[in-house]
Amino acid sequence: MFRLSWAIAAAFTIALLCGILIVTRDLAITNDIFKDGVVQAQTVDKTTNDALAGAKELPPANAAINQGLPEVVGVLDSLTRADHTLGDLGTQLANLGDALKSADAPLGGIIDAGAAATDQANAAAVPAEEIVHTLVDADGKVQTLGPLLDQALALGQEIDSKLRIALILPVIGE
Repeated sequence: MFRLSWAIAAAFTIALLCGILIVTRDLAITNDIFKDGVVQAQTVDKTTNDALAGAKELPPANAAINQGLPEVVGVLDSLTRADHTLGDLGTQLANLGDALKSADAPLGGIIDAGAAATDQANAAAVPAEEIVHTLVDADGKVQTLGPLLDQALALGQEIDSKLRIALILPVIGE
């Protein structure tokens, strides 16, 4: 019987040690789960704080939207008017294109007349150049003749004054 009680005691001891090991292992797992739960709770807390901070920004954002909405409507109205104006401009440009197409033939005549006038102007360039040279030569002669005429005028005035004096004086020796 002693052996049996000793075997039972050994079996209970082994069972108790296995139970303690199992409980210890379960406590470690439970501890890890608890730590993970604390980390998740901190994440939820931070997310909640961020959400609350964001919720505090909603009224000013709503006020800004309410203030800015008339301006957005004004911009949309301006864009609509600009679109209408661009449509009118497109129509007017199409009309201008048609007018330019109809003016193409007269413009061709004008261009041909301009080319002919250019040819005539080029042909007149040589005689015009000769006229310029003649005028330059005449200018040189006038430049030379000018001082001589001034001298002749001075001599004529001197002769005139002497003749006037001679007419006043009586004739001597006749």
